[in-house]
Amino acid sequence: DLLTRDYTYDQKLSVSTVSSSGVAVTSTAVKKGGLYSLDVASAYKYKNNLVDVKVDTESNISTTLTVLDVLPSTKLVTSIKFPDYNAGKVEVQYFHDHATFAAAVGMKP
Repeated sequence: DLLTRDYTYDQKLSVSTVSSSGVAVTSTAVKKGGLYSLDVASAYKYKNNLVDVKVDTESNISTTLTVLDVLPSTKLVTSIKFPDYNAGKVEVQYFHDHATFAAAVGMKP
C-alpha cells in the first residue's frame, strides 16, 4: 500500500483547456471496473479570488471560493457541496514565516 497508494490502475482520460479570459476547464472520464465516472471542473481566478466548480455524473456539485489576503497573510476558503448541504465548511488560514494557524468550521443548515 505504501508504494501504490496514490496510483490508480483504472483507465482515465482528462482534457484541459484555458480560455483567454482565464477560465480553466477540465473534463475527466474514469473507468472503474465496468462503470464510467465523468466530471467537469472549472476554475477562475480574479485578483485575489479563486472560484472552483465541479459537476459529476452522480449529480454532485461542489464549489469552493478562496479569497487570498482578506487580512495580511491570511486565506479564507469556503466550500459547499450540493445536494449534501452538510458537507460545507469555512476555513481561515494565517501564514507566518515560522508558523501557520488554521481554523475550520463545518456548516449545518
